[in-house]
Amino acid sequence: MQSQLTTTNFVIQLSWHNNICYNHDHLLTLMGKYDGFNLYKTSAKFFYHNRSNALETMVHLWQVLLMSLDEGHVFTPNLVGFYDTDELNTRLMVVFKDRINGLMNGDLPLVKKLRNKMEQVSIHDSSKKEGSVLEKELIGRMIREFNAAMECMHDYLERKVFDASDVKVLMLKGAYDWNKIYWMIKRECRRLDEGLSIYADRTDILTKIHNQQVTVLIGETGSGKSTQLVQFLADSGVGGDKSIVCTQPRKLAAVSLANRVKEESHGCCKDNSVICSSTYSCFQQSDSKVIYMTDDCLLKHYMNDKNLSWASCIVVDEAHERSLNTDLLLAVMKDLLHWRSDIRLIIMSATANAQQLSSYFFGCGTHHVVGRTFPVPGKCYRVYGESDYRSMQEPEVLNVNLESAVLRILALGYYKVEEFDFIDAPSNAAIETAIKNLIQLGAIVLTNGVHKLTKGGRMLVKLGIEPRLGKMVLKCFEKRLGREGLVLVAIMANSSSIFCRGGSEEEKQVSDRLKVQFCHPDGDLFTLLSVYRKWEGTRRDKRNQWCWDNRINAKTMRRCHEAVQEMESCLKHELNIITPAYWCWNHMVNTNYDQILKDVILSALEDNIAMYSGNDSLGYEVVSTGAHVRLHPSCSLLMFSERPSLVVFREITAMPSYLVCVTSINIDSLRTLSPTTFDVSQICRRKLQLKVFTGLGTALLKRFCGKSNSSLKHLVSHIRDTLNDDRIRLEVSFEHNRVNLFATFKHMRQVSEIVNSALELEGKWIQNECIEKRLFPGRHEPAPVALLGSGAEIKYLELEKRCLTVDIFIHGPCSVKEKELLSFLEERTSGNICAFHKLNGDGQENEKWGDVTFLTPEAAEKATKLTAVEFKGCKLKIAPSRSIFGGDNNLLSSSVIKAKVLWPRRRSQGVAFVKCNPNDTSSMVEDFSNMLIRGKSISSRRTLRYGKSVMLSGLDVDLFEDELFEVLRKATDREIVNLILPRAVVVENPSLMVLEEALLREVSSFMPAGNECVRVRIFPCEPLDYFMKAEISFDGRFHLEAANALEQIDGKALPGCEAWQKIKCKQQFTSSVSCPASVYIVIKEQLHALLKGLQVQKGAEFFFDRSANGTCRVKISAKSTKTLVESRRPVEYLMTGKTITDDRLTPHVIQLIFSREGFSLQKSIQRETGTYFLIDRDNDSLRVVGPLNKLTLAENRLVESLVALYKNKQLDIHLNDPTFPPDLMKKVVEKFGPDLYGLKEKFPGSDFTLNPRNHIISIRGNEELKRNVIHEIVGTTSSTPGQTPSCPICLCDVEDGYRLENCKHEFCRSCLVEQYESAIRNSGSSFPIRCARDDCMSLILVVDIKALLSTDKLDELFHASIGSYVASSYGKYRFCPSPDCPSVYQVTKTEKAFACGACSVKTCSKCHLEYHPLLSCEKYKELIDPDWSLKEWLKGKEGVKQCPACMFTIEKIYGCNHVECRCGTHICWVCLEHFKKCGECYQHLLLKHGKYV
Repeated sequence: MQSQLTTTNFVIQLSWHNNICYNHDHLLTLMGKYDGFNLYKTSAKFFYHNRSNALETMVHLWQVLLMSLDEGHVFTPNLVGFYDTDELNTRLMVVFKDRINGLMNGDLPLVKKLRNKMEQVSIHDSSKKEGSVLEKELIGRMIREFNAAMECMHDYLERKVFDASDVKVLMLKGAYDWNKIYWMIKRECRRLDEGLSIYADRTDILTKIHNQQVTVLIGETGSGKSTQLVQFLADSGVGGDKSIVCTQPRKLAAVSLANRVKEESHGCCKDNSVICSSTYSCFQQSDSKVIYMTDDCLLKHYMNDKNLSWASCIVVDEAHERSLNTDLLLAVMKDLLHWRSDIRLIIMSATANAQQLSSYFFGCGTHHVVGRTFPVPGKCYRVYGESDYRSMQEPEVLNVNLESAVLRILALGYYKVEEFDFIDAPSNAAIETAIKNLIQLGAIVLTNGVHKLTKGGRMLVKLGIEPRLGKMVLKCFEKRLGREGLVLVAIMANSSSIFCRGGSEEEKQVSDRLKVQFCHPDGDLFTLLSVYRKWEGTRRDKRNQWCWDNRINAKTMRRCHEAVQEMESCLKHELNIITPAYWCWNHMVNTNYDQILKDVILSALEDNIAMYSGNDSLGYEVVSTGAHVRLHPSCSLLMFSERPSLVVFREITAMPSYLVCVTSINIDSLRTLSPTTFDVSQICRRKLQLKVFTGLGTALLKRFCGKSNSSLKHLVSHIRDTLNDDRIRLEVSFEHNRVNLFATFKHMRQVSEIVNSALELEGKWIQNECIEKRLFPGRHEPAPVALLGSGAEIKYLELEKRCLTVDIFIHGPCSVKEKELLSFLEERTSGNICAFHKLNGDGQENEKWGDVTFLTPEAAEKATKLTAVEFKGCKLKIAPSRSIFGGDNNLLSSSVIKAKVLWPRRRSQGVAFVKCNPNDTSSMVEDFSNMLIRGKSISSRRTLRYGKSVMLSGLDVDLFEDELFEVLRKATDREIVNLILPRAVVVENPSLMVLEEALLREVSSFMPAGNECVRVRIFPCEPLDYFMKAEISFDGRFHLEAANALEQIDGKALPGCEAWQKIKCKQQFTSSVSCPASVYIVIKEQLHALLKGLQVQKGAEFFFDRSANGTCRVKISAKSTKTLVESRRPVEYLMTGKTITDDRLTPHVIQLIFSREGFSLQKSIQRETGTYFLIDRDNDSLRVVGPLNKLTLAENRLVESLVALYKNKQLDIHLNDPTFPPDLMKKVVEKFGPDLYGLKEKFPGSDFTLNPRNHIISIRGNEELKRNVIHEIVGTTSSTPGQTPSCPICLCDVEDGYRLENCKHEFCRSCLVEQYESAIRNSGSSFPIRCARDDCMSLILVVDIKALLSTDKLDELFHASIGSYVASSYGKYRFCPSPDCPSVYQVTKTEKAFACGACSVKTCSKCHLEYHPLLSCEKYKELIDPDWSLKEWLKGKEGVKQCPACMFTIEKIYGCNHVECRCGTHICWVCLEHFKKCGECYQHLLLKHGKYV
């Protein structure tokens, strides 16, 4: 914008910052009577013909600026063409003096505000008095400093002469510079407004610095010391007439502080008065007044100028960090002070030990700046190990490699490093190690007892980086890889921030996928070289977008580039080395340069070599320390399935420890090191070897691991302790059905034997596993049992009611390992265990551990004789198990009611003694005289027995203590201290088993389901016990019948017991409900609210407790079974939850809940509904617990989600499969893209996801799609991993597959079930059941049978197997002759009665007719023909014959001449020859009779 103008004499120029935008109309108003103007973006020109107009306008502009110091006018006026400067200066001096006087008198809103605040500060409140006083003093001192600055400017305007001994906050000299004075006034106003703590101490600090050569200044972070002190020194002249240097530990801080001070000093000094000196520009000196630089840079200046002749004041900032360069600089400065008495040294720190620094610098003065003005990152909590934390509190010189320090000390001219004056001297050992390493690097040499720099050492010093990295650079230049060497050093310093991996989990996955394309098989440094080369090859204006697209940190890449440029400049100016602009190394092609770079890296980092331990979880063994450290999760080597045997690393992170900047090396490269500091062969011998145990079933692996991997952990711990080697590892892969063993070659054989023994033991137990089942439901006595084992065969039939299962009790506080206990029992009994059940107890002393079933009753009997035997410091108590008496374990519902009963073992002697207060004996005798108990009169008298007491006589011998006590308590109001009922010796009673059977019969006779709903357990007694104690457990569904049964047996004596041994039923019933800690967390509030409400009801008590492992239990006690059941019902429903039932929940659908997606789904529903899912993996059942109003919602959500997940289930391709190439994942990304877009194009409609850290491609689809994808990415044939096999039964692709435990062959689940059902229908020759695959005769194990069949089908299979067992016994066993009776008896050679427990029929076990006492079988047959009616029916019938094996009558109506009897015998209908197998019968028909029909 401009106006027309002619010739002009005077011009007023205005200028302002770029970020200021002035209103043109307002600006024109300010300029008075101008004759023309030009307006620009950051400046303006106004033209005047009249001299006075120009002068007045100029004065007016300064008046406006001075009166609006706290407003937005920041332009600078300048009058051009006005040569009478005296007149202008005279006018402006008056204006400035008036304004300065006004400011000193408080004519500034800010000053008025501060003075008002100072007057309003109250010091009457004692709680705030100290703070108020400090605040008031601070405000006063800041106003004082402001006025001091104004006075200096006022004196300058009046040309007053300063006394050289006085310290002035502003030292102004020479001609008037109104712009400078204005900006200094404005700066003082800003300082007063900001109120930095150091501003209030300005004069005091400057005085101390002026009066002493060294000053230690302590001020909190935020007090302003880093930006303000250098300005104070420059303004006051205290800093001298040369440069003021302020050092920082880091370059970034130096740059940012220089920019900040330059901004604050705008207009107060020349444009180049404040600069930041580059780290590598040590020879570039400047006439700048304030120079910010790093400690390292100033040390380089010192090497070139030992007097630092260009500097007059040194400020060492952040001294509390005690970095290595800071300590070196302070030591050098201490030396410098001896011959530079004019130089000033200020050490600034936030938290350093001021006394230590003061003592180090000859007892110099210190000054503390109190307080901070602005808050300083919030709170950050970091967790460190104690040693790491303590090391952080120490100076860096005590905790780092001293190679750089020693090299720098020698370069500084100190040839005796041990005598160098450190503030905190490192140990001589650390210095000697550093010297040794530098000699190894060729940086120093020992000459005449003095260490001196070599030519290479001087080059390393000039490079200014860590010696080892410097050697890497120089060696790369030797190998014509100079550019690669510079980039290597730059990326190593910034390696942790080059790749961006943040945000959500999905965003992190995207970053990982994009990183794969850069990953190099030789490690992190090669990967980062690839990134830098691609970034450098991208157009400059496209680099930011390239970084964004590839999740690369653009700022870090620029920082790396700057570092490369600085090193290039340093090499050029200091070492006269020109860096090539081209690359020799190519990340796309494997050339000799790869090996050269690896050798260079190795030579620089030879102390940081690590060997692969052989196991990923253990990681790498650091050669120098022996520590095992894993690769960092971001390491490029993890993107490949193979691990290099040897690597070299940059450093080890702390908490947790990881190797970072890792590069793979060859073992041959180690031999190039000179001298070699370790034995390569020794390293190799320490590597863990791998042995794989394959062909293991899933069930075996589960049992091998134990619950929560407890057994696996115990085994590993035992092996490690035995061999004293913590590196030994055991890893179980359920996916591949194998166990991986990692051990050294030295220990492999021994460890392998231990693991193999453990696997064989588990395998033996699985092979021997049986199900103990009763032949029929017992009614009033225990029923015969059989063991159903592998092949669904009957392994043992027990008809004599001998015990196969024993209960085990542990006496003593010890943790018993189940495998150790089972092995102990087998060893001591010489028998085989076929089943065991461990209770989920709380580990309390003297409780039941569980029960164990043996294959023979003889072994079980031997086990019972181990009672009181010591095992692992505990006493065992083993008794015949009563769990089989009264029903199988699974027949009782979860709502069990327990009742206690007892009867005396020792007969009462008919007398009792009542202990009481001695003064009450006479009264009690009178109270008890002629009293009737059970209708009998008793007598009472005083006695001295048991002290003074009352003796009662005439009592019934079957009277119980509690019954007598209740009667006596009602008869007297005196206190009964104790009641003693003397008893005789213990009488001999039947065995516990006989007593249990008798008690069970008594109770069962009053129950509707016989003993199906009752369980009886009699506790073993100690020798002196008065009573036999028993516990009767009832199914809660029959609580009324249970109460009646107890009422009926109360007062009865069991058969075999004396008449006085009457049963006493305690009218107190108990039941308990428990749940794990995870469930309790969900139902906690509801449970306690429910218990609180139920406590109000009468008749029941509730007791809540929690075990050490968090399991909670509610014990319920009541005096009636009905009350107990009704009280238990709501508690049980809340604590056990709701069973999830849905026809769509097949085993395969349920198994999805254990997948990653299923687990995530489960957690999501639990969070949303506040519920918890209980999963029984063995039985494929689900329950949901939680708020009752949320159970149905959670159930529906889970079922629908699992079904949907199954319909579109995720299939995984493991790219790190051993059969695949190790670099397959990178090839996949290169071929199809990080997002697998290429695969999606080849398979439209399919969804693929790559998880790089797990090496998995997830597919939504079917098995055929998976095979096609594998073929596409690997190029394999149809025999690729994961191909679906054919079912050996239906010969089709396996659907809903199930893999057999024994032989590992896979079948359709439905086909296996059909095989079992066929065996049930055709029991004769179907047992044992074997694998149907050709050439495989492996028995199908019990674990498979239980997994595949329902309870009802399992019962049918059991009875079919019993039929086959009887038929194949060659007449040893026979079924009860009653129709459809499942009972079996053993055939005898003499007449014996078989009383069937199922149908109560008595049969002769010799002739198999009705039992005939007093008659022989022959006499009985003569007396009566039992088959006369059958013979009458057989007359004239040609199609009826008898089985030649069991004489069973068979009628044949149609079909071939092969007939199978119910006993399993195969009969030729023509000649009645019989066979065991149907094939044998058909072969006979064809060979002997020529046809089947």
